[in-house]
Amino acid sequence: MQTAEIFIPITMFIMMAAVLIVYFYFARKNKEGIQETIRRSIEHGQQLTPELLEKLSGAHSPKVKDLRRGVVLCALGIAGFFAGFVLKEPDASEVFMMLSLFPLFIGAGFLLVWKLDRYND
Repeated sequence: MQTAEIFIPITMFIMMAAVLIVYFYFARKNKEGIQETIRRSIEHGQQLTPELLEKLSGAHSPKVKDLRRGVVLCALGIAGFFAGFVLKEPDASEVFMMLSLFPLFIGAGFLLVWKLDRYND
């Protein structure tokens, strides 16, 4: 492997780590903002209803989460699979298409759980 070729997978893993770090950073900042809002409401003597707390938390039902995760993962898997067709090198194309099957099947599993599970929403 030449020196420039080694940077391609290294860059890919660095970018995946960067995306995850940014996601978790902003998720934490969002939770801190919600907690600060609740804290200030309590300090000012406002009554916190369960409906208000539910809206502030932004929590979705498990059924919505399963559907959303399933659709996103299936779309990623399909996009990765078709991106494998675009690659010029046959070995890389084959590996790319095989790796894209993981999110595709995980997404299909989420969609199956969404369809078969009886939620208490």
